[in-house]
Amino acid sequence: MKLSKPVSRITLAVTLSALLHGAALFLFQVEIKSGETLLPPLSARLEPLPAKIEQGTPKIKPASPPAQLDETLAAAPEPLVTEFASIASAVVSTPEPEPGKVSAIAPAVVNTPEPETESTPIETDVVAPAAHPSLPKHAQLKFVVYLGQDSFQVGEMIHRLEINEDKYILRSETETTGLARLLKSYHLIQTSQGRVADFGLQPSRYEEEQNTSGDRQKTSVAFDWVDNRLRYSHGGEAALPQNAQDILSVLYQLSQSSLVNEVVSVAISTKKKIEWHELEIGAEEEIVTQLGKLRALPLRRLHSQDEEGMEIWLGLEYRLLPVKFRQLKRSGEVIFEVVISEIRVADE
Repeated sequence: MKLSKPVSRITLAVTLSALLHGAALFLFQVEIKSGETLLPPLSARLEPLPAKIEQGTPKIKPASPPAQLDETLAAAPEPLVTEFASIASAVVSTPEPEPGKVSAIAPAVVNTPEPETESTPIETDVVAPAAHPSLPKHAQLKFVVYLGQDSFQVGEMIHRLEINEDKYILRSETETTGLARLLKSYHLIQTSQGRVADFGLQPSRYEEEQNTSGDRQKTSVAFDWVDNRLRYSHGGEAALPQNAQDILSVLYQLSQSSLVNEVVSVAISTKKKIEWHELEIGAEEEIVTQLGKLRALPLRRLHSQDEEGMEIWLGLEYRLLPVKFRQLKRSGEVIFEVVISEIRVADE
């Protein structure tokens, strides 16, 4: 039976569409890691940067204090399409074995142009603040999550910090969005709470709820500062080092740490164990974000060839709050990258 021309054209179009979609799903695969997650704001006021440190110690060049704002420090427009495909804060933790792979659509389908995320060194001397900036009493930071470096946008992350007298609660919510969510939904909620001491944050409890396409898992860690013990929800225990942090609070505690040496040592409790990390302080860099170009202080984990790496950038114009971080494979290839898109802070 001979088909009419309109019917033949429709049949051909449907066949070609099926072939193209099949090729896209086969060629572009997104790996959703389920590792140790850390790597886990509102009127605004920017603090002036401290004076430059004397020569002989690492140095961060101060800039003129930014002008005060009434409300939002900076707010970039929301992307039209966002996609996510990795763990939110796995940046300071040792990842678990990867789960099954999920197919993803090619980056060409993303409507919003991707911002550049390359870090550009702007001076050779290492610089560091002479005094710790105060943590804001209220903060909200939004991040865009990219798969790989300069790849496509796969999700979003929101951090909210609340400090009331000597207590704090820090919450992070990360989820896949857009096309990535259609392929595999991922939703991670991390909560760190504890007290605010003279040296900064002292967590008392860390909780994590992870939901991957309907598979929900909950874990928690209790920080017992009386007996100096860490107690994990799976039943294990470990010695609690002085000034230890959880995988979420460490991102904000870095601003309260001593950054005048070449390396800062931090003890971090993941949801299963305690880990020590040596972070090398680099020279000031200029990073490109949806907020524009920002001055940032990079910290990079010193690790062996058998370990995965991580990098964290602290905003020099934003009280040393985290403005970018990434997880690296053993080969140095970027697994995922998280870049700031909005910052709101308030002290009242």
